[in-house]
Amino acid sequence: MNNNYLLLTLGHNSSAIFVDNSDAEQQKIIGYEQERISGIKADSQFPRDAINEILKHISPNEMLGCNVLVSHWFNFGPHLMPNKYFTKADMNWLRTICGDNIRMCGPNFTHHDAHAYSAYEFFKYHSNGEVHSPIMCLVIDGFGNNEEVLSLYTTDEIKGISLVHRVYGYEASLGLMYQYATAFVGMKENQDEYKFLGYEAHIDEYINEYINEEQIDVLDSCIDKQKEHLIKLFDTHSKEPEYYPSNEVIDFEMLNLVRENWYNVFSETLEAIDFKDSNNTFAARCIIAYFIQQLCERTLVAWLNNNYKPENLIVAGGVFYNVKLNQVLAEKCARGKFSVMPLAGDQGAAIGLYAKSCDRQFEFGNLCWGIRRFYNAEKLIKQKQEKNPRISYIVCDQETDFEKIQKAIAQCIADNNIVNVVFGNMEFGPRALCHTSTLFLPTSENVHCNNAMNGRNEVMPCAPVCKRENSHKLFDETIDKVVGSDKYMICTHTYTKPFSSHYGGIMHKKPLEDNYTGRPQIIDEGQFIYKVLDLVEQITDYKALVNTSFNVHGRPIAFDTISILQNYEYQCEHAINGKEPYLFIINTNE
Repeated sequence: MNNNYLLLTLGHNSSAIFVDNSDAEQQKIIGYEQERISGIKADSQFPRDAINEILKHISPNEMLGCNVLVSHWFNFGPHLMPNKYFTKADMNWLRTICGDNIRMCGPNFTHHDAHAYSAYEFFKYHSNGEVHSPIMCLVIDGFGNNEEVLSLYTTDEIKGISLVHRVYGYEASLGLMYQYATAFVGMKENQDEYKFLGYEAHIDEYINEYINEEQIDVLDSCIDKQKEHLIKLFDTHSKEPEYYPSNEVIDFEMLNLVRENWYNVFSETLEAIDFKDSNNTFAARCIIAYFIQQLCERTLVAWLNNNYKPENLIVAGGVFYNVKLNQVLAEKCARGKFSVMPLAGDQGAAIGLYAKSCDRQFEFGNLCWGIRRFYNAEKLIKQKQEKNPRISYIVCDQETDFEKIQKAIAQCIADNNIVNVVFGNMEFGPRALCHTSTLFLPTSENVHCNNAMNGRNEVMPCAPVCKRENSHKLFDETIDKVVGSDKYMICTHTYTKPFSSHYGGIMHKKPLEDNYTGRPQIIDEGQFIYKVLDLVEQITDYKALVNTSFNVHGRPIAFDTISILQNYEYQCEHAINGKEPYLFIINTNE
């Protein structure tokens, strides 16, 4: 057995991460989500394609005998193997390339425990040991391997991680509530939940047209009623349920009942405020978005502050992809520091198993772990360049003049163009981190043009990317509370200045308030994109740009030469006249 690790996430958005610990000085990490290779958004197949992609960049001996850690909730008991996410054929294939050292979550180390360890590992990596006072860790997702839906831990360097409180039962799951609300208003489950933040901001527009201020009071009463119900569940549902005698660990009958119950709650809420226009999907989405967002925020703030009053708080689990919820917890619950594990979904939980199993720190770096596939790139791209001079392809070596490339990109952006940048390794996780990004000046007009050419709707604003020194000019003091997470667009912050049309594309209105927020990616000096931001600022005085993922709606973030060109060609075909995009591909793999 060697000291390398293969970290697997199964189910929704399955993934694989290989950790090479053979070099005592430098850890090598290669990771892919299955969707990036298969091209199927949120692919839930066993991540065989992702593992095969990893194998292209390591020797068979580096993989054979490694430690395989599987973070998944279908994970213990002989009747649970095989299942649709991990078949017998998958297991046999995995053993042929890795060996028999395969470990999974189980009764003594649950799926939520894995999330907690991953969040604490991320916090330690970015805090550099500077935070010593008590730290609490909150994990919330749909449900874990034994119906756990919320877990709260205390952490310290001596005792490690200790469970304080755990909530069981689908009916108490905020993750399932979000999932079922998505379906209730006609959006895609496990894909479109993030859109609720965009819809919630439009609740103001409907106060006079569909609902008045009195109805808002009724809506708030409905929210508070459900808040009290959830808090009661949090406090009473702390007994672990018995295992099911069937061949499935999931109680699908109970899931359907919980779905039906939430549908009834949403319907009754619309009836309570006398919302009659059932054909206006947009308005209904705005109202339900306000309901579930406020319910999450009020419930967690009240429950945490009434019972625990955390000094420092770190969070993980799919619910914390809710960037506005994260800001509320940072402002109202964490009196000291706050941190969100940026890989808040299940693909991050596998890192928690690594943290539990290995004494060596996991090197998060910039989360860009996917070595790109540039097979035959020069030939393919040259053919496209002959028809489209807006494409640039640079193969980097030791003599590459990066400053010249940065100046070209900056000037293109400063000239108010939409610019796609593909640089080095691809990001792991849901955020484009300026390695597979579309960048442009942050006007509402540019966001509209970018949405049009990518087939995206107009609900969600885009995220700002800025230099660290400018983050303190743009956002309020809460930004100083956040440890590590602000590099990854996982937490919103309130802008220090009122709405400006120059920055309209990255300013998101707080519901029923005059304040605006943004979820920044903060760039430190030394990163490739830092110089681009600096040069654009010198030319235009813009202190932030839009950073949005380079992909057409419904497709994963672009990975290899083919997907890069396919996404770009779609953009060019659908671009508004005069706003055709540029493409810079910077191949650092050679």
